[in-house]
Amino acid sequence: MANISSYSYLQSSSNRITGLASGIDTESMVEKLMQAQSAQMEKLQQQKQKYEWQRDSYREVNTKLSTFEKTFFDEFGLQNKYPSKTVNISDSTKVSVTASGTANGSLSIESVKQLATAGKATTVTLPQGVEKNTKLSELPSFPGQDGMLTLSVLQNDGSMKEVKVAYKGTDTITDFTGKLNKVGLTALFANGQMSLKANVTGEPQDGKAGSVRFVSDNTMENGVESTNSQSKGIMELLGFDTKNPLVENGQNAIYKINGIEMESQSNQVSINGYSITLKQTFVEDPNNANAVTVTSTTDTDAMVDKMKDFITLYNDLMTSLNDKIGEAKYKDYAPLTDAQRSQMTEDQIKKWEEKAKSGLLRNDSIISNALNNLRGTLYKSVDFGDGKGKALFEIGITTTKDYNDGGKLEINETKLREALTKDPESVMKIFTQPDTGIVAQMRKISQNTVKEIEERAGKASSVDNTYTLGKQLESLTDKITDWKDRLKIIENRYWKQFSAMEDAIARANSQASYFAQ
Repeated sequence: MANISSYSYLQSSSNRITGLASGIDTESMVEKLMQAQSAQMEKLQQQKQKYEWQRDSYREVNTKLSTFEKTFFDEFGLQNKYPSKTVNISDSTKVSVTASGTANGSLSIESVKQLATAGKATTVTLPQGVEKNTKLSELPSFPGQDGMLTLSVLQNDGSMKEVKVAYKGTDTITDFTGKLNKVGLTALFANGQMSLKANVTGEPQDGKAGSVRFVSDNTMENGVESTNSQSKGIMELLGFDTKNPLVENGQNAIYKINGIEMESQSNQVSINGYSITLKQTFVEDPNNANAVTVTSTTDTDAMVDKMKDFITLYNDLMTSLNDKIGEAKYKDYAPLTDAQRSQMTEDQIKKWEEKAKSGLLRNDSIISNALNNLRGTLYKSVDFGDGKGKALFEIGITTTKDYNDGGKLEINETKLREALTKDPESVMKIFTQPDTGIVAQMRKISQNTVKEIEERAGKASSVDNTYTLGKQLESLTDKITDWKDRLKIIENRYWKQFSAMEDAIARANSQASYFAQ
């Protein structure tokens, strides 16, 4: 809080004459005179306090807007946040299926010709006597230098990625296999044998052989990889053939859905919002007797609850913003001076300042514009990008008829359930459609409002001279400092005048006493 003070802040000198000759309470007189002089400075201090309160009130609004836009996007802007559909599947032993909120249509999985598999593990027998705690330097023909092994390993997207494994002569077999296990493959040592296997199923997209391939094995000098190849690399020492793939190719899954033969690197595939896991192979039957049929139904109750959560979040923000711009303003309640505070109880001060702070953002243009813009999105039709679109009111979500509600939303649940039964995907698109969806629009409005408020009121980390209210606060601080200096000069002048008067009276009294004698 700003230091709203009066004459009491001034420092009195101990050598000032205080009415001994005149009998006048000089200190009290000077104090009253200075209180009158301090009135202008107190107005500046009160204005500074108002600006500080207004700044803090703006920042409270920004906190609410930032929380709203983040929560709004996280909970309603992403399709995977909406209730999954209930899946109906004719044979769950052959495939398993889940459905997202966007799943639509029915599928007929007519055959699974083959499942995706990882490349067969390559196994080698290590020299006799090698155990898990054997150091690499103890292997026969170890070159005596630390090395950097580079491998090319199959990734989930079918690409090959080069990975590096630094090793030292002091590493044990266990240490080395542990390092290999961190780069996308599985290395295992047991009973004197080591195996190597890719973690990913399927075939590389580049058409070349090998899910795991040897690239190079260079020496390490002072912790840096050199261009000198090891005379005999660590994989060769362990018994692997580095001239051929360290791990052979796996195979892709091959299956037919709705009459189309498809191929994928994994047994987990996504089609039309369905996530399918292929579990076993089966052949196609001319009469589709072996086919697995998949359909889905919307969980209407869960979607209605989701819409209710949206309305609660939106209405809470509307209430908060409307309360800010509609607060009553009490012009007779200015910020308290120190003198006023000293004569009041804590409870009285609290009640006074509640009224003094009220209405600082009444009818604020930034917040009012944000409210109008947010309400405006409710009546716009969301463009789905295919020539179609739909607005909230078409699915039963509208503003209340009570003007005093300030634009709050309510649900016609019957109409909403009809929309969800008829076209659940369109209901979800109203919220999740990129750029034009309700979430995208409201998020942009909130972010723009936060930016505007920061330009006016800054944020906790802002320097005063970088935002409008901060510059005004700096200007008032300078003026208050000038007034304090001026008041010290005025106070000193009063004391000099009273001191001169006391001195004159003292001399007159001395002369009168002399003549009386």
